[in-house]
Amino acid sequence: MSEAPSKVSLLSAAKALFLARGYAGTSVDTICEKAGVSKGSFYHSFKSKEDLGIGVLQWSLERGGEVLGAHKKVADPVEQSLVYLRHLENSAQTLWSGGCLLGTFANELGDTNPRLQEAVASLFTAVIKEIASKLKPLAARPEITCTANELAEELLVILEGSITLAKAYRDPSRVTRGIRSFRKTLESQLSASAAKAA
Repeated sequence: MSEAPSKVSLLSAAKALFLARGYAGTSVDTICEKAGVSKGSFYHSFKSKEDLGIGVLQWSLERGGEVLGAHKKVADPVEQSLVYLRHLENSAQTLWSGGCLLGTFANELGDTNPRLQEAVASLFTAVIKEIASKLKPLAARPEITCTANELAEELLVILEGSITLAKAYRDPSRVTRGIRSFRKTLESQLSASAAKAA
């Protein structure tokens, strides 16, 4: 069953405002105004701004997962991992041109809102688990000396850092370059091993 249009409008408006102004800098009134809905509609959909914050995080990750799930499928598991990374590169500017909501919330709300901090940590854990599942075939190769979880955490650190730089420099291509550098490092480790074996 699809979400009500007013709820989707609120989620979309809140995401844009949270990325632009931060959580604390965004009021319920501003969200309602941007979404074109009444405060009554807001409170029909969400008990509080905090509930909306958690809802926006989950909704954003679901939307991102839909984009990332649309990569082509190949038979070779290692190549499938590399296809996933290439797809991530190609989708980077679509997904993170405005920033990363999880990163924004983590930086802004770290110790001030335990409930949102717990939601952020839980969602980061889910993201790491999802990325690790995509990179598991790479991690299984003897040339790669990291576990799938370690690779996923490294990629997430690269993503968050490059998203921060992209915002600071107003240059979204930095996110693409960060992912590309990660992928090329893995590919060169695989190539070096193949060259030694030949």
